[in-house]
Amino acid sequence: MAGRSEQRAQPIAQAGLDRRMVPRSEISLGVTLHRVDDAAVIPAAIANLSVTGFLAELPEGATVPDLLDVDLPHAGRRKAQVMWRSGAMAGCTFTVPLARADISAARLKSSHLGPSEAEPPQLAPTDPIWDLAHEATGAEKWPLPARAALIATGAIVPWAPLVGLAIMLA
Repeated sequence: MAGRSEQRAQPIAQAGLDRRMVPRSEISLGVTLHRVDDAAVIPAAIANLSVTGFLAELPEGATVPDLLDVDLPHAGRRKAQVMWRSGAMAGCTFTVPLARADISAARLKSSHLGPSEAEPPQLAPTDPIWDLAHEATGAEKWPLPARAALIATGAIVPWAPLVGLAIMLA
């Protein structure tokens, strides 16, 4: 694990996105922040969350390192870089953007949703933050021939008893 702390993950700024303009979900989600350089943990709450980062509410006097891991529902442990700090608040950027499912899972686990969050933010399908490269990796999906075989089997199997009955009656 020593090599892990030596690696400085690059923020996603190279994607050309203005992270401040990305739609955010107002949530209240208790999380655990992990220092990358040692085993220390910091209890925190996420006040808002987007695919590119989050706003963390920290306990009084908590010191936060520049690079940390955050445990999120569905997404698991994700690496984030602290971009700014002000009192008990810290603005953090994920080194790899979250998927839409990760945002939804965090919203479901949240203790409250603000009234403005009744409708999810509307984005154009061409918006670069919804890049499908971040949705599902090859390890998460079955190969196309296996998926096609499963669909075909599911379509044929229910007809098997009727075909068998027709053969017996003929």
